Amino acid sequence: MKLHLAIAGCCAVAMMAANSSDKITALPLHPGLTFQQEVDSPVCGKKSRINIYDTPDPARMPEYIAWYKAQLRGFHYVHQMWSDRAQEMFYSPDGSTNVTITGVPRGDGVFAVSYISVSGGLTTHQMDAFGPSNPSCK
Repeated sequence: MKLHLAIAGCCAVAMMAANSSDKITALPLHPGLTFQQEVDSPVCGKKSRINIYDTPDPARMPEYIAWYKAQLRGFHYVHQMWSDRAQEMFYSPDGSTNVTITGVPRGDGVFAVSYISVSGGLTTHQMDAFGPSNPSCK
């Protein structure tokens, strides 16, 4: 009986995650994301709030990219590589929200997913230019 309740509870949590959204961006959360860590850090010199989520194992980049492309229609998509890790970024048309999928080094796995809210939004140039080697986005 306890096993059935535990399984039912896990299924209910999984269903909630599949139908939930990030608290700071209101964007949909990929099913299975866990442990949220909130960070305040500037993006292109602008104030931002970031929620970073762990992914389940195995999480694969092609599936995550396809899911986010379907969920975030009309978003600006940018692919970059930072320290041998894929950075797949989806920016809202006004640049005020972003989802970044961070890959594992030299592989197709997903390490984490970040949801970002940027005060004042970013221009298309800033979306394309942002990275560790260009934190000012100039």
